Amino acid sequence: MKSVSIGYFREDKDFAILAALKDEGLTEKEFLALAEQIRVFLGITLEEEVVVLERDDTPDYVEVEDGQD
Repeated sequence: MKSVSIGYFREDKDFAILAALKDEGLTEKEFLALAEQIRVFLGITLEEEVVVLERDDTPDYVEVEDGQD
């Protein structure tokens, strides 16, 4: 996996994205462990069935202007 979206399917069948990850700088094992930890945490916190889907919903890089946190 190179990129995943973590979220849940709403009642209307749309996928609500809660987090997106790219494996930049992580081993596959580290990436999968991180995705699973986030999935479990969000599932418990939101009391939803949270899933990890192999998708690419974010750009590789974004430009951040000076002065923004």
